Amino acid sequence: MKRIIIAIIAVLITFIFTTIIVARIILSGDQILTSFSIISVDNVSTNFVVRHERVRAAAHYDIIVYNEYNVQIFGTTVFNTTTSISLPMLQYDTEYKIMIYAFDKVGDRRAVNNPFRFRYTEPTFSAENSLVLQDNEDYTLFIDGNLEKRDYRIRITSNNNVIKEERLLTNEYIIDSEIFTETESIFEVEIFDGLVSIHKIYLYNNLSPISDIEILAPINDSTLHYNDVTFSFEGGEKATEYSLRIYQNRQLIRETNIRRNRVVISHEVFERGQDYRIVLVASYQDYEQYTRRAEVSFSMNDRFTLMPAYINVNHRHVRAGTEIIINHPNGSGNVFYTLDGSDPTTNGVRFNEPIKVTENVLLRTVVMEPLFNNSVIGEFPINVGTKNNYSVYLSPSNQRFNLGVQSVGYTNEMREMNYITDYIEARLRENGIRIYRNNPAGNINLWTSESRFRGVDLHLAIHSNASPTGQQHGVEVWINEQTSRTFSIANAVQNALMEIYWSDEARANRGVRFANGALGEVNELFVPFGILVEIAFHDHEQDAAWMVENRELIGNTIANAVLRYFQII
Repeated sequence: MKRIIIAIIAVLITFIFTTIIVARIILSGDQILTSFSIISVDNVSTNFVVRHERVRAAAHYDIIVYNEYNVQIFGTTVFNTTTSISLPMLQYDTEYKIMIYAFDKVGDRRAVNNPFRFRYTEPTFSAENSLVLQDNEDYTLFIDGNLEKRDYRIRITSNNNVIKEERLLTNEYIIDSEIFTETESIFEVEIFDGLVSIHKIYLYNNLSPISDIEILAPINDSTLHYNDVTFSFEGGEKATEYSLRIYQNRQLIRETNIRRNRVVISHEVFERGQDYRIVLVASYQDYEQYTRRAEVSFSMNDRFTLMPAYINVNHRHVRAGTEIIINHPNGSGNVFYTLDGSDPTTNGVRFNEPIKVTENVLLRTVVMEPLFNNSVIGEFPINVGTKNNYSVYLSPSNQRFNLGVQSVGYTNEMREMNYITDYIEARLRENGIRIYRNNPAGNINLWTSESRFRGVDLHLAIHSNASPTGQQHGVEVWINEQTSRTFSIANAVQNALMEIYWSDEARANRGVRFANGALGEVNELFVPFGILVEIAFHDHEQDAAWMVENRELIGNTIANAVLRYFQII
């Protein structure tokens, strides 16, 4: 009888416990990112209508389109479950993937269950076509795709006037030079299927195909803080080469080609208190007459700018009663903060002791010190609440040809970083972290898209460093920019590694650095929360020996920094 009573009590306890859990799930349904699916994707030519299920906790959705190389070719943020998008960049016989991510109010995300994959089969103008017409020379326009399956037509328009229209019969269409010789014109050439426009290309005669350029940063005639300089521009479409030229007064001091419309220029290029001019030259193939230019002038401040502040825990999920500690990586300076979202520069309280949080607050920080420029203002929307299931994407280097100092046992970067990552993975797993790991046979585009799909809380890239002379040594961690939300965890990892590093000299602590769009694995456009650790220099004898002899210690140190940041240990 006693056993029966005990069994009944056990069943009742189980029932009550299950009921409580179910009730909590039901009551918190609006706060949980539930799984969701794409309902349909319909298109007419390159215009698509995407429909997906609603996620009750979603604050917004990101729709991302990848090509067959996992390179993002389109992205937009939307708030509805039906969205129209235009993808004029699609090419014939190429595979694409449409992904949707739901984001909640604190920035956690969930990927759609069923990414939509498709192969574009409509004919398109070849990407190899030149956009420049030459007087007195007939122009051959190359077209990819099967033109026999439908009654395709081609139309040539200039200034809204139809110059020519006829049925498209071959994949090499000849445009007679009589149409454009001795004119300054832009010709719109379009493929039609009935009334539907299939693809479009613009051809230029005696005009530059390159669009106008506007330099966005730095601002003209501004005075910059002495720090790395972010250079960015918009426009310049269709250019095949971008040349960046830096002048100090009238002397050219640096010239380089760039591939992106945003780059970071090291502060080492500049001197305090000097005047500079940056000239951007965009060119199309070898047609010198079709270049576009833009320039900006600025002065470099003679005072150093302080680095921003960081905190000790993940601001998105902070346990009630946690004591927030604010720190900064500068040799001197004081942190001032506010908890109501106001400007800490004018309203801030000096940080002297940990801040105990029991409710959501907007923490804003600034580092100030006389004779220095203030840091940028840091912003930490503290969300009080726990998260039970963290996940991390581990991305050790696959650079097998980066050889280290073999006399101390360092083989190559790929092998050594995977050894260390094994220890990181084991330590994180034993503390309940879900782990995803890159495939060394893949590439950065695959890894970032996979990491994004998994919706991980941290993308952690693990590398070793090298220098032109083999004389540099030390530890550094990369993030995207000073205002990136990863600044805190990057400093946590940096500080933890310096505690076990073989040398305590100041220059070995290379600090947290900013890629400003140059590194895909930390760029928020590709991974919402990523850092890249350069553990040490594999071409420096003592650095290489330290990594080989301390693989487990290094791996556990990095893992423990992550676990402390997420308040797991």
